[in-house]
Amino acid sequence: MKKYDVYLSNVLQVVEIDPQATLYELRQKLKEVDEFNFMYYNDFAETKSVLNDRSLESERTVEQVVIGEIIQMARVSGGKTDLVGMKADYLYDRDAGVKVTLNTVDENAKKANAGKFQPLMITDVQPTNPNTNAFYDNVVICEKGSVINFNVASWGSAGFGCSIKSSKQTIIDSIYSCYGNNQDRNANMDLRRYEKSKNTIVIDSTENLDIPSGEEIYYQKVTLKTWRLTSYEKDNKTYSSNTQAPLKQANKAASMNSTSGFDPGETEGDTYVPGGDIDNAAPSEGEPSDQSFGKFYIKSEDDRDSKVLGAVVFYFFVFKDKEAANRVINILNSPDPHAIG
Repeated sequence: MKKYDVYLSNVLQVVEIDPQATLYELRQKLKEVDEFNFMYYNDFAETKSVLNDRSLESERTVEQVVIGEIIQMARVSGGKTDLVGMKADYLYDRDAGVKVTLNTVDENAKKANAGKFQPLMITDVQPTNPNTNAFYDNVVICEKGSVINFNVASWGSAGFGCSIKSSKQTIIDSIYSCYGNNQDRNANMDLRRYEKSKNTIVIDSTENLDIPSGEEIYYQKVTLKTWRLTSYEKDNKTYSSNTQAPLKQANKAASMNSTSGFDPGETEGDTYVPGGDIDNAAPSEGEPSDQSFGKFYIKSEDDRDSKVLGAVVFYFFVFKDKEAANRVINILNSPDPHAIG
């Protein structure tokens, strides 16, 4: 006999059972388990999957579904769905990418972020409950009150332009990365303030922001776009390039995890997040930032709506509290979740 920590979504139950017992026998020992199915680790794909065929529970043993040192069960009906996807260093679309991090530059941001986890970014996100429509291109999960920075990565000719917007607010309307004489390449730039107000960017729950129920999605869903800057003048000198982005440049970009398109596929991924541990979230204005932007004159650029290099769509969430953040990051998704047995 052995004791196991069994997480039904985010709720822990401790069970003592023989590792060679069947999953059917384990299910009988658990309480209020009808809305949950076991998860298992696929060594070949290095992903977690949901065992939705309960007839197999009489054939598989307890030790076959141990992930790391715990057993996980995902919500498949009722309540708020859990999410499964692939952890990403960058969220990416074609030749545009973004990495959301804590703002470690502005002094007020450093104080606000003290002790906070870095944002968790997940791509190809799918619901464990097949009866919901919670399919997302990408999600970003922060601790409440996190002051963030967007590290924008893009290909550019003479440079590139960038916008970051939701349906209800504009963080960045048009900020540019200018390449000077070193043109036709990938580059990164950090954006840690609202363009117009010059305030930092804070992520909080839509409830704390008093966003009306039913309207959360219009604030939560954010789109980052980049487009080619083809000619500009700075310090009485003109820089121009009309070079197009190389074919499949996205797959060559260093330090990015790229995905082309969005195919929900099977409910599997390397990262699992209980729906009960997160709330809808949105950006809001914080304290003043000391970031400044240079001045130059734009001569020509591509249309930012019809001819973009990429448009990355992502949804903000926040952990309900520190305990939830720790559970998701350090317990449910601990490093090297190798299946035992």
